[in-house]
Amino acid sequence: MAAIVKEQIAARQFTTAKMTWTNLVDLIDQQSDGVDMLNFLLDKGEGSSTSQVFPSTPNTIDGLMNGVIKEKLKVIPKNIIWQGVAIQVFEAMNATYMKPAIDEVDQLLAYGVNVSVYNGQFDVICSTIGVEAWVKKLKWAGLKSFLSTPRQALRYCDSPARCLNPVKAYARSYQNLNFYWILG
Repeated sequence: MAAIVKEQIAARQFTTAKMTWTNLVDLIDQQSDGVDMLNFLLDKGEGSSTSQVFPSTPNTIDGLMNGVIKEKLKVIPKNIIWQGVAIQVFEAMNATYMKPAIDEVDQLLAYGVNVSVYNGQFDVICSTIGVEAWVKKLKWAGLKSFLSTPRQALRYCDSPARCLNPVKAYARSYQNLNFYWILG
């Protein structure tokens, strides 16, 4: 099925490619007995990123976006509620999901816009190897220098004097392109 999706994208059949990809994701879901697509180490409902079993608290994305962020920005009307996925938006964007955006990202980089790419190592949908391959297709003038810049380890440390905490992510930055490899 993945090869079919690739052929459909090459033929610019983006909506059809999205439907085939959805069938592939459904097949993976059925065959894996419900693995979480955003973190394949979790089953749905097991602290899963795709489950909706947890209430909105300040430590959730829902609590953060509808609480701290909304309060900080002071411009979001009270009747506007952030949600992870609005089905109407999801369906309206159907023809765009599988469309490559390399040219658009190249334009943003050329205009000097800061571009940050985040990738989670356990994400089935946007695998690290796929995201890295996508970045390497950029035609941006700074790409060679970006790729030769060493990654920096990122840790959460209680004190700058001494940090024994494990690496939580890696980052690579050059000019206005930033790439974050999120671990765990």
